[in-house]
Amino acid sequence: MLYDDFSQFILSLLIWWGFLLFFQRMNNRYPQKNTWKKDILLTLIQSLVALLILFPILSYFF
Repeated sequence: MLYDDFSQFILSLLIWWGFLLFFQRMNNRYPQKNTWKKDILLTLIQSLVALLILFPILSYFF
């Protein structure tokens, strides 16, 4: 199993969410500004997909 307990999953979700939100805000400021609400929702979905689908598949092969 990739995560030992639920708190470890929440911690990794918050770290990835913060990381992706930082880069989302930096990359999409010009020429049009995205709202905070859109960026927060988009990066939350990206973090959940990475933690629930992508990382377990990668850990299986490596």
